[in-house]
Amino acid sequence: MSYNYEQFGKYLLLEKIAAGGMAEVYLAKSAAANGLNKFFAIKRILPQYSTNEDFVNMFKEEANVAINLNHSNVVSIFDFGIEKSQFFLVMDYVEGRNLRQIINELKRTNKSFSIDQALFMVKEVAAGLDHAHRCTDSKSGRPLNITHRDMSPQNIMVSFEGEVKVIDFGIAKAETEQEETKAGTLKGKFSYMSPEQAEGLLIDPRTDVFALGIVLWELLANDRLFTGSNEAAILRKVRDCQIPSIRKVNPTIPPELERIVMKSLAKDRNVRYQTAANFHRDLNRFLNTQFPDFSTHDFSQFIKDSFKTAVNEGREKLVHFSKAEILTLDETKTAAPQGLVNKSKDLGSLPPTPFNMQPNSPPPVEPAAKINLEGLLNAKVTDNFKQKLGSTRPPQPNLNKTSVTMFQTHSTQSKKSSSSSFEEYFELGLKSLIVMALLYGGYWGYRNFYGTQVSPEMARAQKIAPKDLKGQFEMAATAAVKVSVNSAPNGAKIFKDSVDTGYTTPAIVTVTANQEVQFVFRKDGYLEYSTSQKFSETGQLAATLQPVAQAAYLNISVSNGGPNTNVFVNGKQLTEKMPVTRYPILASAPAVITAYNPITKLSDEVRITAKIGETKNVELILGRSQGNVKK
Repeated sequence: MSYNYEQFGKYLLLEKIAAGGMAEVYLAKSAAANGLNKFFAIKRILPQYSTNEDFVNMFKEEANVAINLNHSNVVSIFDFGIEKSQFFLVMDYVEGRNLRQIINELKRTNKSFSIDQALFMVKEVAAGLDHAHRCTDSKSGRPLNITHRDMSPQNIMVSFEGEVKVIDFGIAKAETEQEETKAGTLKGKFSYMSPEQAEGLLIDPRTDVFALGIVLWELLANDRLFTGSNEAAILRKVRDCQIPSIRKVNPTIPPELERIVMKSLAKDRNVRYQTAANFHRDLNRFLNTQFPDFSTHDFSQFIKDSFKTAVNEGREKLVHFSKAEILTLDETKTAAPQGLVNKSKDLGSLPPTPFNMQPNSPPPVEPAAKINLEGLLNAKVTDNFKQKLGSTRPPQPNLNKTSVTMFQTHSTQSKKSSSSSFEEYFELGLKSLIVMALLYGGYWGYRNFYGTQVSPEMARAQKIAPKDLKGQFEMAATAAVKVSVNSAPNGAKIFKDSVDTGYTTPAIVTVTANQEVQFVFRKDGYLEYSTSQKFSETGQLAATLQPVAQAAYLNISVSNGGPNTNVFVNGKQLTEKMPVTRYPILASAPAVITAYNPITKLSDEVRITAKIGETKNVELILGRSQGNVKK
């Protein structure tokens, strides 16, 4: 099996380590003096977006911003430019994981960060943000007034050695930018926005302080702060900025630390920490005072223990990658016509790379097919006949042999000698027979496949050629169709797959064709109506709601639940987010309201009875020893 790497300018791309919707990140290395190795992370635009002017401009802005940053808590950018019509950034390679990946891994193994570990990480991030906020332009010396605008666990890298670094200034903007920072523009992750950012107002570095405060709250609570069924619901919560007391969620939090957390999350930015430096100062003082024995070495060991396999595999991989050599510019110009060849001789034990790199210049279809066919013949046929034919031709390359090549390009021309031997004609005929067999077998396989999928009658009825039917049905299976939804009486709230659509009947709701969807209708004074159906095309759905002759209502809230708390009424889980107003129950009959947080394992239960038409308030407090009974 061959292992292919791509020569990308003066860099060698070794392994894809991350990929997003419009960009990808590679582990790479560059040539260094005396054979020394230096590993980098290269982020480049995907080919299909390389002509997108807005996205390229965003990349350039990230480079212009980050190239000025030089701090131990910020991932540095060393180089940027355009290679093969793709814009790229060359960054520090951090051997570790982002904070979101670490949190997910800890939850999987039923672990969590301690208070001192959480404080240390946030303190380090605050130091990096402060540097960015105070950064000046290296050419003019003027303050850049940078705001990250996307401070979240995904953009915090933690190395296996315990280093904490801020990454991805892709949407960070300097104060001088006009279009990107105008009011009404929303960029960043909704769950980590500040209230002013969620309102689309002009922002400043205090927005980063608020976002970092969210990260700190979540690390201490081991739970998410702002969640919702959709983006609009999340934005409403951010704008309202109702922050649960961290000590009610985690009673082990000292009062002074709660004060620091709540100050960073103040809705009024004039009350909030005015600089990341002030936030860092309070965190550092508290950490040193309350946890004087905290050790970065112990923190590093905790991360390594959580990713033992990844640490060992990463080290072995870097050792192997260090043996891969890079062609210099002169070597590239004088390289053989076959293309760039990696000069390393001792990489046969390399593990398979987890992705298939694409060649520098993909060969035409015809030569590629020829090479595959020759490999098949050489492996299974040619060697068996050479002894009989006594051929003097040089041996063909064995494509199954382990080698390290860099996207060898192959000539599209095949030269035929006028003095071709009987062996050459024999091989040509044999290849032709194999090609014909493959085409014949492919035809019958294709016919049999579609014969089992679509009947001839259906094909004739739709007048569609069999070769077009597969795409037709794949598109139909994922097509969006519109459903006219009505109820008697009108005005019922419409829930689709447990999510509030925001519509009331009558309404037009879009669903995915041929996929079962659950509709729930709710209206005060009427029993809930639920139905599940599939729609292959535009259709109608009508619901007749039954009135509740004797109904009462509940206003339900959970004072210290957090976003992951589940609430049940008479054993039925509510899909609405807390608080819930005017939830209908049967009057004069006992109702049991239960709340449970699967993260903290705390719960509460309230039993209540209400009269006809009466509305009662129910407040659940997780951790109470027993439920209250109200009549």
